[in-house]
Amino acid sequence: MSFTPTPPPIFAGENYHIWVVKMKTYLQAHNLWNVVENDTEPASLRVNPTIAQIRQHSKECVKKHKAMSCLQNRVSDVIFTRIIACDTQKQA
Repeated sequence: MSFTPTPPPIFAGENYHIWVVKMKTYLQAHNLWNVVENDTEPASLRVNPTIAQIRQHSKECVKKHKAMSCLQNRVSDVIFTRIIACDTQKQA
């Protein structure tokens, strides 16, 4: 049986304390919360990386973009304009 949580409600500036809990749980369910919490860049690939290292690096990069996308898409346009310049998920 597959479990796909419904996305958290869109944050429009009210009830942040509720939205943030739902957003954290949503990101945890999609294995993305550690990207937000740790706020680290994936390590650079070494010279002559193996295929496995390239795939792992790619997965880590994709996770960062997925987490940011989740955050940006679960806020209202007004809030989005406030976080548009954020470089990291933690800043957003």
